[in-house]
Amino acid sequence: MSNWDNDEYDDSTGLTEIEKLQLDSVILDIAYNNAWLLLTGELTFEELMPSEFNKDKEVVLAYDPNDGPQREGLENMLSYFVEKEEYEKCSKIKEIMDQIYPTNIKA
Repeated sequence: MSNWDNDEYDDSTGLTEIEKLQLDSVILDIAYNNAWLLLTGELTFEELMPSEFNKDKEVVLAYDPNDGPQREGLENMLSYFVEKEEYEKCSKIKEIMDQIYPTNIKA
């Protein structure tokens, strides 16, 4: 008998809890990096779609492209890239946040 609990293996997906967490991490990374490419104008959504589908992948984004990024989503992206120590991306996301959601400070 193995040291793994049967509860840690999901028969419906064939993945252990650890594998699910790892997969979630990979998907999150792809979603944030795709969103980064779109937000910075490095790619358009139309350019991103064929490049991903040609690799037999689905396109995942950190926000709905029809609605645009919400403040909370940008804040989450910022936190993610801070954790990854990708500070150039953080700086650009902060610029984008300030443009889309300016804060009014009145004296």
